[in-house]
Amino acid sequence: MHTHKYLTKSRYRSRGFSMVELMVALVITLILLAGIGQIFISSKKSFVIQNALARIQENGRYAMDILVSDLRRAGYWGGNADITTITGSQGVNLTAAEECADTTAGPSDWTRMLGRSVYGMNLSGTAKPSDTGNDYGCIKDAGASPYVRGDVLLVRYAHPSSIGSITKPLPCSKAAPNTTIKDCYPNEYFLRSSLFRGRLFQGVNSENTENNLVAPAIRTAELVAHAYYIGESSTASACPADGAVPSLYRISLVNGAFSAEEVAYGVDNLQIKYGIDTSGNNVVDRYYDADEIDSTDLTKPDWENVIVARTWLLVRAECPETGYTNSTTYAMGDENYTPADTANRGYRRKLYTSTVKLRNSN
Repeated sequence: MHTHKYLTKSRYRSRGFSMVELMVALVITLILLAGIGQIFISSKKSFVIQNALARIQENGRYAMDILVSDLRRAGYWGGNADITTITGSQGVNLTAAEECADTTAGPSDWTRMLGRSVYGMNLSGTAKPSDTGNDYGCIKDAGASPYVRGDVLLVRYAHPSSIGSITKPLPCSKAAPNTTIKDCYPNEYFLRSSLFRGRLFQGVNSENTENNLVAPAIRTAELVAHAYYIGESSTASACPADGAVPSLYRISLVNGAFSAEEVAYGVDNLQIKYGIDTSGNNVVDRYYDADEIDSTDLTKPDWENVIVARTWLLVRAECPETGYTNSTTYAMGDENYTPADTANRGYRRKLYTSTVKLRNSN
């Protein structure tokens, strides 16, 4: 009888949960899982937004740093501020018309326009750099990295690193002989300068007598010309259904020929205004758009009088964000730009501005 009582009590104590208890536990578990899931979704969305903003900030700062750096170098000719003293086998191109023509003499003529260290185009609507009157056929309308929108900004200068540096090393890696500019960089353009004189030449003519310079503190540097614009990125978008991502590009010379180089991903628009000093006191009297400046028109200010460049860069995320609409109109120079986002989805964007005093302006 004692054993029977013990077994009965044991079975009573080991019975499972009741149905009501299981249902209550299940409901509580589902509530907790739903809360955890909501926290996870919210955290993931926050991470995606913060990651997009971080990339926008990184791309925007990098793009603006490149533009500001080039603008500060514009008009630097190796210490010689008087381009009338620069001769050589090529010499300075004094043609008044600004042209970037993809012809045999195009790269040479375009690069050697030292009298115009800064130049721009004010483009809007369907206008293209290559349109008649704009004459910038080196910036393509179609094909790889075609022009999309915004202004064009050009800068010219002698590279601050002289030949023999890492930028243009001598001797170079080519087969011997490889100790001269002629051997290593025959198609590039260079400026050999002192404080009061200069010689402008193509690399193939570096050893010609007419390009010699007898003076103290001689330096030889690559001649740089960059034309910045907004084009379609060559990098495949993570959201291909929304089309190509716009990027900041620049035209430069590579081996003596025009080449389009992608500078910064996700740059949506570029606008420039130019500060003109008409009184000669080195103070901006007024800011002008590029189409209001013309060195050949006596009724307009000259490009040579530009002393400040004011820049606007609009940078966007790679992909639109579901549930987010961006209807902001951005004031950029002479343009109030309202991006045309599609499918009721919006891109995160950030506007960057900078005002740069040209260090080497006349």
